[in-house]
Amino acid sequence: MACIVGRKIAMTQSFGAEGEMIPVTVVKAGPCKVISQRTKEKNGYTGIVLGFEEVEGSKLVKPLLGLFKKLSLPCFKVLREFRDLEHAPGTDLDVSQFKEGDTLIVEGTSKGKGMTGVIKKWNYSRGRMSHGGNCKRKMGSSGMHTWPARVLKGKKYAGRWGNDQITIRTVEVVKVIAEDNLILLKGPLPGSPQSLLTLRKAPEKKKKAA
Repeated sequence: MACIVGRKIAMTQSFGAEGEMIPVTVVKAGPCKVISQRTKEKNGYTGIVLGFEEVEGSKLVKPLLGLFKKLSLPCFKVLREFRDLEHAPGTDLDVSQFKEGDTLIVEGTSKGKGMTGVIKKWNYSRGRMSHGGNCKRKMGSSGMHTWPARVLKGKKYAGRWGNDQITIRTVEVVKVIAEDNLILLKGPLPGSPQSLLTLRKAPEKKKKAA
């Protein structure tokens, strides 16, 4: 199954066969190299580790540098693991493994919004603005009465918003520009420009028996 690592570049627009406008996200994906193969005998599962963005060895910590020297492979800045895949170490992967119309599973980290209150984060209503309203944008009471006399787990409080791992499972490939390692994906994707994304071809849906 096809997979690759890339960086989100920007959003733009493309046009379909009938002239309709399609919002797309441009991703610079690959080239990637298979660093190692995970096996059931040794690791308990099958998978591969991909290296993305080749760098000088002096920019890596010594444990990683030793790993690449041991494998006799170039040094890479980014390493990502993909399960249930099999490729021989040293294999090069690029965007040519995808084609227009493919459905991908895209994973990334959403933009961080910082510390926010309950109104912005959870869409709470504010208190009244006049006649003694002393709870305009505060959360208000959150505890219980005499029993159980505590706050139940999972209560929606103020706190950090964003910077979460996001997975989108139905992303359509609009266009592949293999010579520039670019792939155009329909719609918005998580993260800010230059953030990392992992792309994986979605498994084909099984047809229901008649």
